Order: sequence, then C-alpha cells, then structure tokens
Amino acid sequence: MKIKNLLLVTFIFSFTLFFTSCDEDFLVKSDPGQGTVDGFFQTADDFKLGVNGIYNSLTEAGYFVTFWGGNYFHMNMEFDVVSDNMVGQGAAWKGYSELASGLATPLSGGITDWKFNYGMGAISKVNTMLDVMENVDFGAEGSAKWEAELRYLRGFLYADLAFLYGGMPIITVPVSADEANEITRSSQAETYAQAITDLEFAASNLGETPTDGQVGRPTTMAATTAIAYAKLNQKDYSGAASEFAKVIAKEGGAVGLVSADVWGCLNRGCAEDSKEIIWSIQNGPGAEGSGDFIPMGIPTQSGYNGWSGHKFTQDLVDAFGMANGLPITDPASGYDPANPLEGRDPRLRMTFFFEGDVYDGGTIGDAEFGGVCCNGDTRLMGNLGIAPVFPKKYTASPEDTPEAFAQMNTIEFGSPMDINIYRYSGVLLAHAEALNESGNTSAAYAGVNKVRNRAGLPDLADGLSQTEMREAILHESRVEHALEGRRYYDLKRAGILRETVNSNKGWDLHGGANYKPHFDLWPLPGNFVDNSPNIDQNPGY
Repeated sequence: MKIKNLLLVTFIFSFTLFFTSCDEDFLVKSDPGQGTVDGFFQTADDFKLGVNGIYNSLTEAGYFVTFWGGNYFHMNMEFDVVSDNMVGQGAAWKGYSELASGLATPLSGGITDWKFNYGMGAISKVNTMLDVMENVDFGAEGSAKWEAELRYLRGFLYADLAFLYGGMPIITVPVSADEANEITRSSQAETYAQAITDLEFAASNLGETPTDGQVGRPTTMAATTAIAYAKLNQKDYSGAASEFAKVIAKEGGAVGLVSADVWGCLNRGCAEDSKEIIWSIQNGPGAEGSGDFIPMGIPTQSGYNGWSGHKFTQDLVDAFGMANGLPITDPASGYDPANPLEGRDPRLRMTFFFEGDVYDGGTIGDAEFGGVCCNGDTRLMGNLGIAPVFPKKYTASPEDTPEAFAQMNTIEFGSPMDINIYRYSGVLLAHAEALNESGNTSAAYAGVNKVRNRAGLPDLADGLSQTEMREAILHESRVEHALEGRRYYDLKRAGILRETVNSNKGWDLHGGANYKPHFDLWPLPGNFVDNSPNIDQNPGY
C-alpha cells in the first residue's frame, strides 16, 4: 500500500504540537477538543494540525481503539447487514445487527450511539477551530481553504446525521455546559439546510485537488457531491440532479471511472489515489490501521487476515447477472447451474472469493471454510440463504498490497486500507436516480450505462418505465457497491428498507430479521436524552 500524505494519527498533548522528525509525510496532530486552546493555535502550521486532529473523531487511530471502542465510520461496510446483502456475526454486533434483528433501543449502543456521539464531538471541535481562526496568522495563503475544510466536515456530518436521526441540535459556535443544557433539536429540514450552507461555502473555496496535495482532504467535488446527496435524501430531485451534474462535468479531468482492470483495486488498497475515489477516510500504515476490515478477511495459509464473521447472502451473489447483461433467472441468459461462475458479470469474481480460488499461495477449500469464525461452515447454510463465499473486497493481497497483507495477518494494528465514502460510480448512479425520480427517465440511461459498460455489460434495454429504471438503478448500485455500505442508504431512499431487510432469509441464522418501521430514524443515545431536558427521543423508542 502506498504511503499517503495525510495520515490521521492523533497524539494528544495539552500544549505541544510538532511534526515528527523522521518523515515529513506523517502529520502529528493535536485534538482541539482536548484541553484548552486559547492562544494555542497561533500560526498556520499550528492550525493545520488542529484541523487534522478533528479526523480523530471520525476514525480513531489504533486497532484496539477503533475496533472495540467504535468511531464515526466504525465498520462502515456493515451497513450492508441492514439490507439483503449480508448478516452480521451475531445479534449483538456493533449495533447494525440490532437494527436488522429488531433489538435496537436507546440503550443498545454500538453504531447508533457512535454516529451521534462522535459526530457531535467532531462538530464541537470544528466549532472550536472556527472560533480561534481570527487569532491565527495565515500569511499570504489566507484562511479560506481551512475554513472551507472545517465547514465541509461539519456540513457532511450534519447531512449524514439528519438522514440517520432526523432533526439534530444545530450548534455552530462553542457552547458552555450551561448553554448545552438549553439546547433543543431543530427539524430535519433545518438540519439539512445548515449542512448545505456549510457545504456550499466549502464547494466555493476548496480546489479540485486536495489541499496541500494530501489525499483525504476534501475537494470541491466532495463538497458538491455531499450537497447533491443532501438534496437527494430530501427528495429534491431537480436540485440533486443539478449538483451531481456539476461533478459529472469534470469527468475526464478531476474525476472519472477507472478502467475495468483497476476496479478490483478500489476497495483493496491498491488504487486509493484514484480519480474515481472522490473522498475517503484515510487509514494506515502501521499503527494507524483500522480494525474495521478485520471481520471481512479470510483465513490464510500464512497468517490470520480476519475471522470471516460476516455472512453474505445467496441473493446478493445471484444478483450479479451474466456478462451479456441478463439476469441469471432469464432462460436466454446462458446461465448454467452446473457451472454457476461461467459467463457472469466480472464484478462477481472481483467482489468474492469462491471455493477453489487461489489465495496466499494456497487454494481456498476445507481448511479455509473450516476456519470460519462464528456459526460454522457456510457451505452448509444454503437452506438459510447464506452463500459459500469469502469477501475479496477489503481482503489484502500478498501480491498487490503486501504491506496491508502483512499488517492484517498480525491484526495487532488492523487494516491500513482506506474507507471510501464517495466514488464517482456512485455519483453517476445517484444522478440517474435523481433524473428518473424527477420524471426524466430517458436522461437517466447515460450514467447507468457508463457504470455497466465499464464492467463490460451492454446498455440497458430501451423504453424502460420509471419504475423499471428505478429497479435497474437499485440493482446496478447493489452489485457495483456491494459490501461498501451503500445499499442501506439506497433502500431507505427508495422507501423499501424494511421489507427488504425482513426478506433477508440469511437472518434466520440468528432468529430472523425484524426491522421495525420506526427504525428508519435511529434512537438518540439514551444517556444524552436523559441528561438533556429540552431534547425529545425519536418516536417509537
């Protein structure tokens, strides 16, 4: 894995900031939420380190912190267990499984707590840094790009929190403990409006390349993409289409699809600086690694590389159609049940390992399936809708990513692979969704076909109705972004999340799925509500 310029490492010192002397690529950061900051950030370099420290609230450094302690993007791929793609290791697994199995409460913890607490914590730190900006000497470069980065983070977080929880407390300045007691919730629409205001400032003041060339810092394309999703999630389809179109207009320059032969690297640590990745959360190397991907790995010949605690549904595997563009259920597709991998959408083999595949100098077989953690050999679970596969996405390769492979095999420091939040393929499909939902189905073809054609599939059939196009977009996003955590967001926007989760036969492994209607808005953490006299819990909890 190539060492990136921006490494989100945090060393907390009350009054000392410094660059490490051994490698200028490594940034040592101070967390502005720790200790006093009055008079502390005086120079532009001081301030940059403080900005970097905010990323600590999004993905904390260190395996034992990230994996067991949680963070904002904790196991982002596990959103797929709240869909028809996956099931979790058990019914009490970091909060996502509680949603699918019907057990989520304000006190169940896990991701429903972490998104709120780490998100609001990061927003608080953004507010602190914005508050001290006027006292910092930025010299000739000025402060606009740093204010833009801060407001990007705050805008992204408020938009995401609005989608997950509804209306949020809107806080844009540092507040005292007494002031915090008086805070109330704004509406969901007001929360989105605040997010878009911040993101519009960011889009106007960030560049098309990351600030200082440091991968992981947001760009104007990232900010515009976030605005577009905020509008799409509010069913402002024309507004969303207009924003996505601004990003698409940069195709061929700042953004674009990678070639088909690079596609498999986008989520495996070997194409992390690609123009297809619009914004990602940076991990690695060494002690910077995240524990997030450890359950996605497979037992190897030479080491550990994860415990394969997730299970993947046969329904997901079957969703990958044939290379001729037809579903495997179509009699004309050429699908042969006796040779189920022949002639398939090539993304299937780049998403999963199958029995007989070569990995780490050996062949996946009895030893690997017998080594699967938690609930046994998946080859025996077909009656429960579980597919006998291992994930290829997020699995380090000794050939392509030897550093990540070695690091994951120790698991002490987790995985150094990045977490992709926005990919250009997602922009194309979301733009198509916005166009279709606004009634312009004919214009929706272009983006979907670009994604399909990159995979070697033919164009969609002409003359699709709006409903048929909606289903086609959902399907294309499912197979393109499988295991990336996007399916939950797509299904919720489409209004079919509950019925889809509860049709996931794989959850029979843990007593069945029981996603409830009020889960569409997550519970605010119980302790927060209990200690906030003016904050009401979401309905149903």
